[in-house]
Amino acid sequence: MNVHEKYPDTGYVVICRDGPDGLSVRATAAKAHFAYMESVMNDLKLAGPLFNPAGEKMVGSLYIVHSKSLQRAKEIIEGDPFCKGGVFASIEYFPHLPAIGRYVGGKIW
Repeated sequence: MNVHEKYPDTGYVVICRDGPDGLSVRATAAKAHFAYMESVMNDLKLAGPLFNPAGEKMVGSLYIVHSKSLQRAKEIIEGDPFCKGGVFASIEYFPHLPAIGRYVGGKIW
């Protein structure tokens, strides 16, 4: 049994790492990206930029997709103007179980 079958509130954590032109493409696609994010907001538990360790430069994006379907998670990410515009050099998808914390509202055990 996989995590999606065992727990009802699983989803996908998606880590996108920017390519060498990430910052410039982000700037060009920002308005379309924000509009797109609003259109898929109900499919997301959380999303936002990742920064370098010094917190000075965006280096990627983190999405927590509210779906048990890898296909749906990919549709959401691939529909993002950042992805379409070539911001991301790599994209990784991880099944995720929100188990504890404020956004979970406590803990699941």
